[in-house]
Amino acid sequence: MESVFLRFDSFDFAADGRFQAGLKGLNTCASSREETKHLDLKLFFYNRFVEPIDRTGYKQWSSASPRVTPMDGGVEQLEQQTLSDSEISENQTAGTSAETEVKPLSFAEVMRLVQEGKEVPGAAKPDITPTNQSPTPSHMERRLKPWETSSK
Repeated sequence: MESVFLRFDSFDFAADGRFQAGLKGLNTCASSREETKHLDLKLFFYNRFVEPIDRTGYKQWSSASPRVTPMDGGVEQLEQQTLSDSEISENQTAGTSAETEVKPLSFAEVMRLVQEGKEVPGAAKPDITPTNQSPTPSHMERRLKPWETSSK
């Protein structure tokens, strides 16, 4: 997850036309409250158009760890960290799917997986077992239909 945060920190929002066009429509100013709003806008944009990122996780990570910036000559460190994280994620097994990121699927992709009888990633599997007991009789009275309640 840290590699996603590092990629977010190194993303060039100033060069992205879609982000800049969206900012122009919002008329933002530079106060401290607006800076947190600006960060939220960046997180929303990155999550929507680049890759999934956890907003609260990023905020905790950024406040706890020192940032590696290109100004510090940390681009090489960022690339090395990203490569090692991607190699680790490729070696993870399907049993640790809660730790790996789930790519959002389109409706057509989900339908194809269901029709093929394959497992949909990220879907919860409820543990449902039959009780094999007879149903209990209802203790409530039946509601009257509208034509049964009208007075004659």
